[in-house]
Amino acid sequence: MVVAQELKRPLLELRQLALGFDGASPDDEKIRAEMVSVADRAIRQVNDLAKMKDLSLGTFEMRPVAVRALCDDVLKEISSMFDKNKCKMTVRYSNRSRLVMANPELLSSVVYNFLLDATRYATCDTEAELKVREARGKVEISVRDFGPALPFSTWQEVKGNLLEPKDIAMRPGSSALGLYIASKFSKYMNAEVGAVRHRDGASFFVKLPVSRQVNMWGV
Repeated sequence: MVVAQELKRPLLELRQLALGFDGASPDDEKIRAEMVSVADRAIRQVNDLAKMKDLSLGTFEMRPVAVRALCDDVLKEISSMFDKNKCKMTVRYSNRSRLVMANPELLSSVVYNFLLDATRYATCDTEAELKVREARGKVEISVRDFGPALPFSTWQEVKGNLLEPKDIAMRPGSSALGLYIASKFSKYMNAEVGAVRHRDGASFFVKLPVSRQVNMWGV
């Protein structure tokens, strides 16, 4: 917690300096926007780290969450990363159960970190994929990328919820810390988290219990 707060202060200062930077040219404005974007992503990750302490306290309440709306909000937040690389994101919603039992704050971070990892391998020639579907009585949110294959050892660590925040061999630039955070948040929500190894990339998913609350509004 102390380390997270110490890291957050200079990031906030950097963000404020970037916002105050008067871009005299289109190139300067592009640099300013990138500085703000990098600072925002780093601050979000530091905030997630700070939440780790509260997991053991049961601070985060579980309640029915409209999963499609949550995914739409995260996609809007991270869309600039895909726009910057001029790459595409395919979104497929096929779930009939619209509500899941989760904590919206934690689930948003899980989806965000999965998508952030996918942006590192998205190019003009490859697409990232976000899918929400039914999976044996649960709702599965998965993010597929077309980067390097996921090492078998990492796949086992994700499957066993043993992933540590370390570099992932064969996948340079992968947000190992983000995936670590996603796995811890998923465990707190009693959700199943895992990965699928592909020859041309990897998929990370979280499976959540369906909310049995009557949905009067058809959300």
